[in-house]
Amino acid sequence: MKKSFTLIEILLVLGILAILISLTLPLSLSFYKSQQLNNHTQDLIQVLRIAQLKAMTAEADSSFGVYFDEGQKKYILFRGGFFDPAAPDNEEFDLPQIINIYTPFSEIIFSKLEGKPNVFGNIVLDSNGESRVININKLGRISLLPATPPFLAQLHYRWRSDNGGE
Repeated sequence: MKKSFTLIEILLVLGILAILISLTLPLSLSFYKSQQLNNHTQDLIQVLRIAQLKAMTAEADSSFGVYFDEGQKKYILFRGGFFDPAAPDNEEFDLPQIINIYTPFSEIIFSKLEGKPNVFGNIVLDSNGESRVININKLGRISLLPATPPFLAQLHYRWRSDNGGE
């Protein structure tokens, strides 16, 4: 007698697989988006710190800064006292379409030798219901604030930009 699977057994296995896939796929996508947000937040913090470090070491005898282009979802490391889009030594960093960036300023410039920012406040990155808040205080300390729900992060961003908080 041949051993084989019946049509009902095959359909049952396919049904179980479909249920498992439908349960794990949304979790996997959510995890992926969360990891993208974490990675790009850390990348932005590093670029801010690089700009500050280059300014403090007076590389090329200049200050350095970061320009934020919210519409194009990118930020640019630049040399000098203001952002020049045509400068050949600008370094562009793109954000994925799933990540939005909100900041009360379009650029931040770190002073030569001291590394103090010309503006201070919060930069909010959010994606799919999650937010990360990067704070830059008036002394130049760059830090990642504890995770907050997106609506609180937006309120925090608005309050800081209205009140010039630390």
